[in-house]
Amino acid sequence: MATTSNKPQRSLQEIEDIILRRILSVSLADSSDPRIFYLEMTAAEILSGGKDLKLTRDLIERVLIDRLSVQSPNAEPPFNYLLGCYRRAVDELKKIANMKDKNVKSELELSIKQVKKLSVSYCRIHLGNPDLFGGDSSVVRKSGNSNVSPVLPLIFAMVDGFNSGGIQPPPPGFLEEFFREGDFDSLDPILKGLYEDLRGNVLKVSVLGNFQQPLRALLFLVSFNVGAKSLVSHKWWIPTGAYVNGRVIEMTSILGPFFHISAWPDNTIFKSEPDVG
Repeated sequence: MATTSNKPQRSLQEIEDIILRRILSVSLADSSDPRIFYLEMTAAEILSGGKDLKLTRDLIERVLIDRLSVQSPNAEPPFNYLLGCYRRAVDELKKIANMKDKNVKSELELSIKQVKKLSVSYCRIHLGNPDLFGGDSSVVRKSGNSNVSPVLPLIFAMVDGFNSGGIQPPPPGFLEEFFREGDFDSLDPILKGLYEDLRGNVLKVSVLGNFQQPLRALLFLVSFNVGAKSLVSHKWWIPTGAYVNGRVIEMTSILGPFFHISAWPDNTIFKSEPDVG
């Protein structure tokens, strides 16, 4: 005789709470898992407002900010944490793709996409203001006048078939959303730093090195309107001064190192030129 399960079905609110806690790696109740941060003060404030201790779409941004504000040696750096949130959100969207209840699926998709959007937004905020959440010297450090951005290794990992640094490629859509959705004022300082880092990267590549990686990264950045605008407004787009000559432009401008003859494998760029000799 067939038996039916008496296991109660979870409500939308319960499923949403489980998924959001998993994506954000937080708990509103004490947790023994060291990877999950217990937001005790957040939980107390929610309870004082007469609400249930369940994560909802309306609480995502507040919880995200509280988690980013955690000062603990065990806490991931802000950029790494936000990137991880985006990656976990992508995974959760895949998990609910075949959910039978279309209404529940639709509501969960809205919540998960909200996490993705906020994760990218706060990545831009953090990179523009690295001290906002207590500093992040592990991913944003000073090198002369240039910020060594954690975004550059992600671009390399995406545009190249291999990555010598062992960096995991970014989750699908992350970089596109990062550069497409932000306004010029917030992205311009980040992009200018990336162009300086790219220039420095090319200058260090040997004649037989991998020039294709930074070239592809450059093409990726200028494929966005904001990226092209930031490049041509860079102070090193066309160096000026009394002693500027071809050699100076080649070494100091952003594009100079890219157009150095050694940047083109086997000089193939010249092979298609007609013989005028």
